[in-house]
Amino acid sequence: MNLIDEPEIDVSDSFAASHRFSMLNAEILEACETLPHDFFAMIITSPPYNIGKKYEKQTTLDSYLDTQKQIIAKLVPLLKANGSLCWQVGNYVDNGEIFPLDIFFYPIFRELGLKLRNRIVWHFDHGLHASYRFSGRYETLLWFTTSDDYLFNLDAVRVPSKYPGKLHFKGDKKGQPSGNPLGKNPSDF
Repeated sequence: MNLIDEPEIDVSDSFAASHRFSMLNAEILEACETLPHDFFAMIITSPPYNIGKKYEKQTTLDSYLDTQKQIIAKLVPLLKANGSLCWQVGNYVDNGEIFPLDIFFYPIFRELGLKLRNRIVWHFDHGLHASYRFSGRYETLLWFTTSDDYLFNLDAVRVPSKYPGKLHFKGDKKGQPSGNPLGKNPSDF
């Protein structure tokens, strides 16, 4: 099916279970109060990093983490029993010292009963240039699940094999494909 055959996307500024896509322009804690519990299969977010962007007020690291903990505590009950939550973060910098936010968030999610499935590194070649350290060129996506019974469809995200058609050259599998014919696991980088 190509994009022309796709049904028109139902976009709404309020949530209803029948909407295919909703965009809520609201404070996150207030928005969570209007959303149904045990409903969402996946929540993906990239919260502010507390670095003083136009859309955020920079605070102390402890204050920032306390606020984010309140938000996470509201998001977790919205997930289905086999749901996933993906939390993308970078680094907080204070007086030139780096604080990798993912290590601060991990115990918050664990305290709420979630299990870390992947710590995915997103590498990019752009951004601000540092003068007194190497320039940051990655962020981290933490993929948590609510239980051991979660959805992961590896075949849908496979990438081409490095050596397609490669065969085992010895042993009881000699002559058989040595890799998955659908491609390889794309890795966590």
